[in-house]
Amino acid sequence: MKNPLQPNGTPSLLYVLMHMLDRHAGKDIRVSDMLHAMGDRGFGFAFIAFGMLAAILPTGLCSIMSVPILLFSAQLMAGKSHPAIPARYNKRPFPADKIRTSLRKTEKWLHRLELFARPRWARFTGTAITRLAALFCFVLAMVILVPGPFTNLPPGVTIALFGFAMAERDGLLMLLSFLASLLAFFISLSAISGLAILFWAWASQYFL
Repeated sequence: MKNPLQPNGTPSLLYVLMHMLDRHAGKDIRVSDMLHAMGDRGFGFAFIAFGMLAAILPTGLCSIMSVPILLFSAQLMAGKSHPAIPARYNKRPFPADKIRTSLRKTEKWLHRLELFARPRWARFTGTAITRLAALFCFVLAMVILVPGPFTNLPPGVTIALFGFAMAERDGLLMLLSFLASLLAFFISLSAISGLAILFWAWASQYFL
């Protein structure tokens, strides 16, 4: 994969991530290693990586991916400048090859988003807006915790959009992410409501 530079002269976020995973081919990697490699774009990377993993992994595994999103969202809302993961959670390494394979499935779309994202509309990337975005990511991650159809894909993709907006300081993409989050809430909550109605109808046959 080529090393395209962003308009501000920084290396492509996707390139940095894939290059790091290539260097760990056949080995395990810890979350802290990935966060360290992203530098000051750590929060953006965290939301992109775990958001996309939550979107594409099967039910159960996607719910696990929401846990670090909850953690990083809380840190960002608290005013932390860089994401940090507690030592007891950082002890467990992950196979770099599996992470790379999972991200490869969405690499085309991630690359298109990266081409679209660029520094602009700075007033919508300030501290207050970024913390509000973290709150939205926190709520979306809570939705992902609920197992069921459409409770992981729309919220996961939206969290990744917020990540790109944060990483590239893109105010336009930030606004689009807020709009996408409303759509994700509607789709996911509709799915949860549908499951609840079906469960109630089934349970009423046996217990009412």
